[in-house]
Amino acid sequence: MIHLIRHARPSVTGVLLGWADVPLADVDVSPFTIDVQYVITSPLLRARRTAELIFPGRQVDIVPALMERGLGDWENLRWSEVEAKWPDLAAKDWFSVTPPNGESWGIFEDRVRTAWLSMPKCGNVAVVAHAGVNALLHHFITRSDVATFHQDYLETISLAIPN
Repeated sequence: MIHLIRHARPSVTGVLLGWADVPLADVDVSPFTIDVQYVITSPLLRARRTAELIFPGRQVDIVPALMERGLGDWENLRWSEVEAKWPDLAAKDWFSVTPPNGESWGIFEDRVRTAWLSMPKCGNVAVVAHAGVNALLHHFITRSDVATFHQDYLETISLAIPN
């Protein structure tokens, strides 16, 4: 099984957080009881710290390719600010637009696919990452539509790892 876990609530909400490395909010994060052989996480503080809290004492493998999509000039902005400053880009499909100085969807998808292909495919694997990353991993496993994916903070989505 693979357990896709979204990080706990960050200290900053209501803005776009791609590569912005913000800490977790001051919330109680209890250890999980999921029995896993591998814990893999993004290097961003909000995911890395979540992994440490929910799997205390476990080895946590940090995988840089599991960082959220880089949003460039849109980092730390509210969507209304993006719409005001870049109305033409904001009106486009999220998957076809590249934020100024940000990462294209295609490069992001390739980066996460590379991480997926290098993950262990046996036993129970926990991946503590971000909504965008987990949406892609979910898509690679189930072929579901990335645009309809939703995952709350600390929500776990468990899937059988395909052969």
